[in-house]
Amino acid sequence: MEREAGVALMRRLLQVVEDQRPEMADRFMQVPLECYQSEDLARREREIFETQPLALIAASEIADPHDYVVRSAVDRSILLTRDADGVAHAFLNYCRHRGAEPAAGCGNRRLFRCPYHGWNYDTKGRLTGLPLRDRYEGLDLSDFSLVELPSEERHGLIWVVLRPDSKIDVAAHLGDFDADLASLGCDRMSYYNALPAEPLATNWKSVVEGLLESLHVPFVHTGTFDQNPQAAGVDLAIYDSFGPHVRYSLPMFGRDDVASIRATAEESWDPARALASVWWISPGLLIAEELYGLIYADLTPGSTVSSAVFRYGWLSPTRTAPKGQPSPEEMAARAAQAVGQDQPVWEGCGRGLTHGAHGYALIGRNEKGVQLFHEAIARETGYSGLGYR
Repeated sequence: MEREAGVALMRRLLQVVEDQRPEMADRFMQVPLECYQSEDLARREREIFETQPLALIAASEIADPHDYVVRSAVDRSILLTRDADGVAHAFLNYCRHRGAEPAAGCGNRRLFRCPYHGWNYDTKGRLTGLPLRDRYEGLDLSDFSLVELPSEERHGLIWVVLRPDSKIDVAAHLGDFDADLASLGCDRMSYYNALPAEPLATNWKSVVEGLLESLHVPFVHTGTFDQNPQAAGVDLAIYDSFGPHVRYSLPMFGRDDVASIRATAEESWDPARALASVWWISPGLLIAEELYGLIYADLTPGSTVSSAVFRYGWLSPTRTAPKGQPSPEEMAARAAQAVGQDQPVWEGCGRGLTHGAHGYALIGRNEKGVQLFHEAIARETGYSGLGYR
């Protein structure tokens, strides 16, 4: 983020650390259990995921011509490629003959052969050939390319809209967060996968709740995220929302450091070292500063109201870790371990939110990021059932 904005965040964090009290919401929030159970609300939420840009992969995952990755998103198989000219594409991964999936996994290939009848597609999505070509005399192959989805490469990520008749404008979608993401330098980072698209037996919103607070860290993340410097404050954080997006920032300094920071001229402050931020980009992207790199994860609803799909990885600006820090591979492995700690808890929440008879989930005043998220998604879906006390 810009230095002036970082200094402004530091001022707020100094007060939080001095008071040993986070920025608080005005009231407690009551999220009715129907928010996690309603098929109608789930349909409206899926509409958001189908019409807003989703950051499906890091650009470094298809760094070279003819690299490709297949992703699943909102029940669709998506083929992401980089063509011979270096341009990234996103296609519905369904053969135009009978709908089988021509590509699988990831790698580097010039052609994708449909496993059903051998129709061939290139990295521009064009149908280039098929067996028994003489039986298809008069057929113009250019009419049978893979269906391309709107996509844009921006800030080191490949963004996709899942409906082919849509437009994409990532900068407009990000709004004020566009400059924040640009400043992180993701386009100069390499992706290390921690967790492939993992099915979770819980509503997607209950996962977001866990991503937007640190209260659970000492209880769930023993030996992983509780070792991070910012974990010492547990809930000491400040919160901002920009349209449907949420950012929360945590101090990388303690109470004993406050006096010396205040005694230093603001022109000498170093916000990049003094705070760490977490960005929730609607509808399903997490970017979080961690040690010398970034957590990059995406979340989509599953095929039922009580399921979700979560993909988790780590972006590193260097192939070799700074002295005394874990390697990028170790950072990714630790991230995978941390999600392994989260999963049984999240899925327990899923059962409680499906079968619980307590009426609503209570979101505390010190869980302001979670409240901002629920208010944003309620605005986008037109849901009016949130309560306060």
